[in-house]
Amino acid sequence: MRAIRALLSALALAVGFGCLPGRTVFAQSPTLTVADRTTSRTYTRPELLADSRLRTIVIAHDPVYRRPMTYRAIAIAELLKGARIGDDDYVQARAVDNFSIGIPAGLLRTMPKPGAAPSTAEAFLAIEDPALPWPAIPGVAKGTAGPFYVVWQGGARSDISSEYWAYHLAALTVTDSPYRRWPGLAVSADVPATDPIRRGLDRFVAVCMACHRFNGEGEGGQGPDLARPMNPVDYFQPTALKKLLRDPRSVRTWPEAKMPAFDAENLSDADIDAIVAWLSYKARQGR
Repeated sequence: MRAIRALLSALALAVGFGCLPGRTVFAQSPTLTVADRTTSRTYTRPELLADSRLRTIVIAHDPVYRRPMTYRAIAIAELLKGARIGDDDYVQARAVDNFSIGIPAGLLRTMPKPGAAPSTAEAFLAIEDPALPWPAIPGVAKGTAGPFYVVWQGGARSDISSEYWAYHLAALTVTDSPYRRWPGLAVSADVPATDPIRRGLDRFVAVCMACHRFNGEGEGGQGPDLARPMNPVDYFQPTALKKLLRDPRSVRTWPEAKMPAFDAENLSDADIDAIVAWLSYKARQGR
C-alpha cells in the first residue's frame, strides 16, 4: 500500500531530472509521457504551463498535503483526447520512483465543465511552476509533490482510492485492466457476486497494488510480495492483520517503514474485512 515516498522520490528526481544536490531548479525540464497502445506524446513542463487549457483549481482537502491546495492544472480528459481507450481499459500512472497504479480510464475521461461544481470525481494534472514551488510534503524535510501530480475534484473521498493521487508523475499509459493483465488475482466464477471476497479483490487492486505484488503479479515494488513466500493470513492473527492494514505503526515499527495509515473514509472497516477475506481465499487456493 502506498508509502510516503518522498525520500526515494527526491533521489529519483535528482537523478532523472539532472538536479544537483542543494539546488531547487532542475537542470533540464521534466517531462510527462501520455501513451496508448500505438501512439505516444511527451510534454515538457514549460509546454504544459503555457497550455491554453490550463486553469486554476482549488482542492478542499488534499490527502498528500493534508490541507486545502490551489493548483494550475489541466483536465486529464483533455490530455487523453484522441487516445484509443476501450471501455474496460485502465491508465497506468507511473512515478519517477517506480510507484505505479492502474486507474480505471472511465474515471479519468470525465470532462469538467468550466464554472460548474463537479457532480462526480474529476481528474486533473497539476503542474508545479518552478517559479512558485509547492510546499514540501508534510513530515518530510524536502521534496514537493511536483512537478506533475494527479489531483481530484468532486465526488466523495471514498469514491477515489488514495493511491489515485499519484505524485512525482512520469507517465500515463493506457493498458488492459489489472484483472486481464494478472489473471492469477482472479476469483473463481462460483464465488457469488455479493461475496466480500470479490470486494476484497477490487480494493486490493485499487489500494494495495501500487506497492505490493501478489505471487509475482503486478508492478508494485515499494512493499513486499503478499504471497511470496507466505500469505499474510498464514502468519498474522486476524485482529493483528486488520490493525496492520488500518495503521501499520499500531502493530510494528522500524526505521524503514513506509506504509501509511488509512482512515475510515479511504478504507472502511468493511473494506479491510474484504481484503482479508480475499487474502484468505487466495491462501486456501495455494494450499
